[in-house]
Amino acid sequence: MSTRQQRRAARSFERRGLKGDWGLWRITHLPEGIPGGNGWNKEVRRAQANNLYVVLVRPFLDEQGNEVIHLAIRTASQLEPPWRDMQRIKNEICGEEATAVQVMPPASELIDEADMYHIWVLSGRLLPFTLAYRRAAMSGGDDADR
Repeated sequence: MSTRQQRRAARSFERRGLKGDWGLWRITHLPEGIPGGNGWNKEVRRAQANNLYVVLVRPFLDEQGNEVIHLAIRTASQLEPPWRDMQRIKNEICGEEATAVQVMPPASELIDEADMYHIWVLSGRLLPFTLAYRRAAMSGGDDADR
């Protein structure tokens, strides 16, 4: 298949996928990371692909020994995933109650070599902030002080 035909096929998959028809996840286990990869690519343990997205899954332990799962997400035509798709990917791969964040790093840590979108899933932990209301433990104040 020529490169032009591949791009057309990829766009066709994406059009269906944007309507919610992603198809089933196909899983490739990568116990030694991405072949020929370097840096964090050596830590990727599986790739999951469907008719729209490819997701690289990299589990690791943070500095406190807590598990974090890094999801690197892309499409064949470098489409930027909308928020609802990022949420669906997180839900389908890591679970609906998992908390994930997307990071805008300092310029000194920026790596922008591919059109990939990254989220980090915090296993079994909540962030100290959220859009949902959580009653905070406050000393010496009442609800009117918030």
